[in-house]
Amino acid sequence: MHKSDRSLWEMRRIWLVGFLLLPFLLAFAAWIGFQHAKEQALQQAGERLNLYASSFEGAINKYDYLPWMIAQTPDVRRLLDHPDSSLTDDINSFLADTRNTSLADEVYLMDEQGLTLASSNFQHPDSFVGNNYRFRPYFTEAIRSGRGSFFAIGTTTGLPGYFLSERVTSESGEQAGVAVVKVDLEPLQADWQLAAEKVFVSDNNSIIVLSSHPQWKYRYIDVLSEEQLDAIRRNRQFDTVELKPLGVQHNNHFKVMPETDGETAGYLNQTLDLSPSGWSIHYLVPVLPLYQFALLVAGLVLILYILCLTGVLWMRERSRRAQAALKAEQRLRALNDSLEDQVKERTSELQRIQRELVQSEKLAALGIMAAGLSHELNQPLTAVRTYAASGRKLLTRALYQQVDTALDKIMTLTSRMSDITSQLKVFVRQAPALSQPVDWSARIDFVLEMLEHRIQQQQVSLHADYPPQALVRADDARIEQILVNLLSNALDAVSSTPDPQVKISLQENNQGWLLQVEDNGPGFASEQIKHLFEPFYSTKNVGQGMGLGLFICYGLVQDLDGHIRAESPPEGGARFEVWLPFSEQKARAA
Repeated sequence: MHKSDRSLWEMRRIWLVGFLLLPFLLAFAAWIGFQHAKEQALQQAGERLNLYASSFEGAINKYDYLPWMIAQTPDVRRLLDHPDSSLTDDINSFLADTRNTSLADEVYLMDEQGLTLASSNFQHPDSFVGNNYRFRPYFTEAIRSGRGSFFAIGTTTGLPGYFLSERVTSESGEQAGVAVVKVDLEPLQADWQLAAEKVFVSDNNSIIVLSSHPQWKYRYIDVLSEEQLDAIRRNRQFDTVELKPLGVQHNNHFKVMPETDGETAGYLNQTLDLSPSGWSIHYLVPVLPLYQFALLVAGLVLILYILCLTGVLWMRERSRRAQAALKAEQRLRALNDSLEDQVKERTSELQRIQRELVQSEKLAALGIMAAGLSHELNQPLTAVRTYAASGRKLLTRALYQQVDTALDKIMTLTSRMSDITSQLKVFVRQAPALSQPVDWSARIDFVLEMLEHRIQQQQVSLHADYPPQALVRADDARIEQILVNLLSNALDAVSSTPDPQVKISLQENNQGWLLQVEDNGPGFASEQIKHLFEPFYSTKNVGQGMGLGLFICYGLVQDLDGHIRAESPPEGGARFEVWLPFSEQKARAA
């Protein structure tokens, strides 16, 4: 299998395994999220439940003393022995004052038969006076055990309340009655509604007697038995209300309760027992936010899982690419090493060839000079032969003084030829630059004499303007080589010009001498001038030059601490300028 195909298959396998494990991971994450949210919600519910339980018990306990206080009142006890006496009006007023002071709902007194003798609402149309409530459990419990309590809807007023009762013994000790305080719990229920939380209180029959949702009131949360229903009917606890079930209990903590719009919703049921025996207070936690939190956790896990899976794939791909890049780098390094070796070899070879080409250029210049030298040496050699022949004849005639003159002329001519031939050495070997005074004007004369034959042959009009003497710090060989290259290039440039002209000028400039060699040839383009002094660059036709002459001139001028430049004048042609510093003698004189 190809490497790329294998890598693609590995990536697909990782994605496949990842997506197979994804449902289990999401289910586990959702379950963990639900459990965490459930624990937090139940913990908060427990705290809220303790608060609500305290408020409920506080609302009842603050009236717990009141039935006992009424039972200990002497006039109340005396009324039980004389129910038809004038004490009834006083006791009604006393109970009314007690209700107003304690803020209880109603306060009343019953005899041992359950008949109401006095009540705080004696002046109201629905007064309790004359009504018999012996069927109420709070009456029977108080007669039997001394105290009683009961929640019910009033049969006279139709208003619900929590009844607290205390047994009352008459002053003679023969008669007994019951003092009752009715507590209104509706204000407490109104406070619960303002909190916008789902909380309710159920009695010992699991019937809701108080609720933050009024629609849930008087509904039972557990199925009622026939015995419970018979007891409720006998006690007339919910005389005018039809009892209905509320919700479905799935387990101890989960119930499905109806909402206000008729729909159902799930809740966690947190329960706390209250001080009235069998009573409980319930706090319902909505399950929907818990499910939403679980889905949120699952969504976050899904995102993290995809990011991690993508990160694993990215790291794997990055590692693979890093390895491939490393191998490519190693191959490239090996190739670079091989190329460097080849470059070194070829550079060495090119340097060798360059040196050979430079020497060839020198030899080519030597050929140019040889042509001029052959012309220059012909005349001295002819004269030498003439003087030698004359000297022989003079010797035969014994004219020794004239022979001496002829020999002096022969020596002068041979010295001249020796000076001419000695300049050939510079073109066949490398010589170090010498810092000595050199007469640039004399070197111009010498080079022009060497090139005179070519100048006459090409019929070039030569214009020379230079002083009799121009001392520079250089050596003869390099000056002559620079002049030969520049003048040879000028002669080559005007070889096809109808009226060939070459101008030579030498003048002082900036603590040195400035040489200008100008021709009226085709000149140079601006792009060509940039490369004139580069090796192997030539503007001549193929086979007419190797492009080393100006390169050699540039190096020689640099060795002599001067500078060289080329330009094309506006009137046409080409101009080369060479600047060399004054010799030490000239500098001191200046």
